[in-house]
Amino acid sequence: MNPGATRYGIVVIGNEVLSGKVEDINSTFLMKELHALGGRVERVAIIPDVANDIAETVKAFSRRFDVVLTSGGVGPTHDDLTFPSVARAFDRPMVFNPRMAEAIKDFFGEERAQVYLAMATLPEGIELIFTDGLLFPVTKLENVFIFPGDPTVLRKKFRAIRDRFAEAPFHLARVFTTLEEGDLAPLLRSLQEEIPHLEVGSYPVYDNPDYKVQVTLESKDAHAVAEGRRRLLAAIPPETVVSVEG
Repeated sequence: MNPGATRYGIVVIGNEVLSGKVEDINSTFLMKELHALGGRVERVAIIPDVANDIAETVKAFSRRFDVVLTSGGVGPTHDDLTFPSVARAFDRPMVFNPRMAEAIKDFFGEERAQVYLAMATLPEGIELIFTDGLLFPVTKLENVFIFPGDPTVLRKKFRAIRDRFAEAPFHLARVFTTLEEGDLAPLLRSLQEEIPHLEVGSYPVYDNPDYKVQVTLESKDAHAVAEGRRRLLAAIPPETVVSVEG
């Protein structure tokens, strides 16, 4: 494990995801983005549109992780339960938010906005993050960022506040080899145990004629990655090394 990395939990909310009607691509996007920004996603939960499940999961994740991101359940229909459930998780009442109501009216117009004004009732104390280019703000309560389930909107909102999540990056080296994973296991175990803060990964492939295993060496400490790379390449026959990246 790399000390110092922000620990994230992601909660994907929606019966449509659990039933397979809609593919979850939001958590994959968030995992890639947060890792690229130097954070560590430690848990992803996919849960139904059930108020008690949402409240309990958000509460548990909020206590366990530094930052939580949720996806889904923020619209105006009967199964959009995320905001009241998050309010329940933090023992907050739901209150009318004039700033959100104004944003809804600006977008939909005064007449059509009446249908959507239920979305202006939010947990007390919620933070509305307005940025250029966003029609609606990103919402945050304590350490929980609440995103919509629509992938296009989620990505736009996340990218609008992406810099908030930036920290020291991970360094990564990859070694592609024709050795079998079993042959590498003792060496990789020793690298993991002997080099502080280095994370060693081993990923076999069975349909690539060029190599059999990809070994990854990752850390926020560039010296740890360099040392792991040096030891690995010194320990395996040069003719088994297909390529090295990083």
